Amino acid sequence: MIDTICLLIPKANMSYLSGVSSWELYSKTSQYEKYVRNPSVAEKKTGKYFPRLTGYRRKFSQDAVRIEFSAPKLLYQNNLDELEEKDFSEIIEVLQERLKIMGVRVFKVVLQNASVSSVHFSKNILLKDGYTANYLISEMNKVDLRKSFDFAKARYINDGQSLYAHTTAHQLIIYDKIADLNKGKKRAIDKEQTTYQRSLFDELYKKEEMQEIIRFEVRINHKQKLNKLLQSLGYEKNPTFKQIFNTKMSKEIVGSYWKKLIKERNLGLFSISLSLKDILQTLFLADKKLKPKQAVYLLGLFLLAKDENGMRQLRTIITKRSRDRTWYRITKDLKQSSELITKNRIRDWVSQIDEALENYKPYKTKKI
Repeated sequence: MIDTICLLIPKANMSYLSGVSSWELYSKTSQYEKYVRNPSVAEKKTGKYFPRLTGYRRKFSQDAVRIEFSAPKLLYQNNLDELEEKDFSEIIEVLQERLKIMGVRVFKVVLQNASVSSVHFSKNILLKDGYTANYLISEMNKVDLRKSFDFAKARYINDGQSLYAHTTAHQLIIYDKIADLNKGKKRAIDKEQTTYQRSLFDELYKKEEMQEIIRFEVRINHKQKLNKLLQSLGYEKNPTFKQIFNTKMSKEIVGSYWKKLIKERNLGLFSISLSLKDILQTLFLADKKLKPKQAVYLLGLFLLAKDENGMRQLRTIITKRSRDRTWYRITKDLKQSSELITKNRIRDWVSQIDEALENYKPYKTKKI
């Protein structure tokens, strides 16, 4: 479902209570003024989660307020528990109540129909059969992301517990959710963990068997990118909060990033172990017209892609002696070899992710 979301509401659609802590001027130019209203110390001490507010006063356009918050933290004080569509009315009610405490009054219908400027889609997946999030991430680190998600703009951080690929418009983050609960603010992927959320690590640690949860986050930072993505999947652009609080939409978006950026481009990396001769035989069985020379080439390419740092390292070596066009032809050949070799031979953990993203059932800590 969704996690963090930014709503943009015209200032005229809000009213402000007197006697509540004032907004602070953050920056000012001749064209606009920017004000912030973050949760106060007193508000934080209540143990409740509060949104962050940013007010914009522009010279030539409508004044507006941006409301940024984690929807599951608003309801559950953590984002390990996941939301469902039936939670929307309660989210609106709690959000309205927290805003009132912060000195801002706004009708529920305004919140429901608020414009969405950015949103994070996410899914927590409980791993089975002894697989660890750290192991899966180390395997995914070998993938070859498309040029707009080049690993020159990616980080493999926290001792292999996080894979962070990004552009300015969007990000794909895959990380060990349980390990992240025990990290300080500087190292954690989730920078705004509540006290309650941090306490979950101790509760999980007391269990006989530590849970392994891998988290997928697709962060859409620009509205233009959000509109383009939604339209590519058959949705209308410029969604409201109510429209984007949609399980099917979240499922399709997270699933598309997993399939297009990770799985479909790198099937060979995720195949079960076979002997070299078995792989060669598999190639011949899968394509009756395949010539021996091409089969040996595809086998060698397949093995190079799986070796050590995988496609990243192979690309570095190849592109020193060739142009980008050569590399793209090689990746096309790798896709062919991967499809031939991995028919019915995908590793169990890949199937687990496929199944979890297909079923898309919300994870709940109370089930642990």
